[in-house]
Amino acid sequence: MPGRLAGKTAVVTAAAQGIGKATALAFAAEKAQVWATDINTKKLSNLDKTPGIITRKCDVTDPQSITALLTETGAPDILFNCAGYVAVGTILDSSESEWDFSFNLNVKSLF
Repeated sequence: MPGRLAGKTAVVTAAAQGIGKATALAFAAEKAQVWATDINTKKLSNLDKTPGIITRKCDVTDPQSITALLTETGAPDILFNCAGYVAVGTILDSSESEWDFSFNLNVKSLF
């Protein structure tokens, strides 16, 4: 049944490629108003002309970036947080700064 998300607003993080991009396109195909976000604006710009999709740069590890986005979008009906990072190797192979980045992106950004 096409149009299942008509009248809904969706925010999709990490929408420049992969699962995030596919999700943004799927939500738009179902007639949601999609705010596709990513830190990579060059790749994100590939979605600029897609009907139903508005693109914005947003760093989910930066509270000010998130606040600015939500000020513009309002409270979304759907939040699809696809941002994530996987380090190469085990935790024992990671530096403290790599661990901090991974934790901030994969865990703290959800707060």
